[in-house]
Amino acid sequence: MDLSTAELRALLDITGRLHEPSSRSLVERPELAQKLGALLHVDLMAQLFWWPGGAHHPHSSALWGRDQGMRVEYRHYFHAVDCIAELLQDSVEPVVIERKIARSEWGRSEYFTDYLCRHQAYPGISLRLPDANGMLLDYRFSTSDPKKQFGDRETLLLNLLKPHLLNAQQLRVIQEEADVVADAEMHMPTFVLDGTSPPQPNTKARAIMAGVSSEERDALYAELAAVANGARGGQWNGFGLCVERPAEDGNAAPVVRVHLLARVVGSSAWFQQRFGVTAREGEVCHLMLKGMSDKQIALALNISYWTVRTHVGHIMRKVGVDSRCAIGLAALNANASDTPK
Repeated sequence: MDLSTAELRALLDITGRLHEPSSRSLVERPELAQKLGALLHVDLMAQLFWWPGGAHHPHSSALWGRDQGMRVEYRHYFHAVDCIAELLQDSVEPVVIERKIARSEWGRSEYFTDYLCRHQAYPGISLRLPDANGMLLDYRFSTSDPKKQFGDRETLLLNLLKPHLLNAQQLRVIQEEADVVADAEMHMPTFVLDGTSPPQPNTKARAIMAGVSSEERDALYAELAAVANGARGGQWNGFGLCVERPAEDGNAAPVVRVHLLARVVGSSAWFQQRFGVTAREGEVCHLMLKGMSDKQIALALNISYWTVRTHVGHIMRKVGVDSRCAIGLAALNANASDTPK
């Protein structure tokens, strides 16, 4: 399906704004939500989070297009009878709700009759995305027009928007940390791209680079060069490249920041990001969490037992624990403190 020139321009405008840093979600930015609503032909957007396993995160929802009382009702009761959430299980692609449940069946559900229809919110299309912390980010797009039909056009648009929506959520987490910490770049591996000099790493990024091979370093700089030329970001050594682009300013070359964001909690990259360990120490941490002994780790990494013991000593010092078994507990506590607010 082809998009019109006006639709493509609107899409490019929206994706550009999604790369601007903000501590507010898409749904909490009225001007941006209005633009996306006009593109998708919707007048209601909701953003929800779900814990791994399917439990609703009650303090993370956001709503645009209706009175906030609708969000409060969902948090207090209707999340427990949300039959749309069941339809979206294991799906990370756009889902047109009417393709999963016919309107003739809506009247049989408390969620439709006592909640959505009462707020004139006819389900349209939904999209779930895996967040970096293991959460599921759940977008719902609805309309007050009962005759509106959603289909391939909206599916195409949301598929194009998927990586930008996820990037925006990652930037939001980074910006929330910046609101608490004076200099967030001291806590996140970050490269600054100014278009005139090589990528400039901060302290954490330099520490990560010090422990990688020349081939891995070249691969990262190739990804950064692509970002400098307009790419949306990519993957490197277990990290996602989260791109922070400023608003357009014709008077100066744009300065782009690229944050390395570990995708999987407990991975080597996550330990590097969270505790400042080296790449090799991160590999040791990851294998320890899998229950492997020091001898097994030595065999898996093709290094000596005593080298593993040395790495474990360095890890305990950096993580701030005094025993091998406490490393896993420290990782669990760190993950709990990193979940979305």
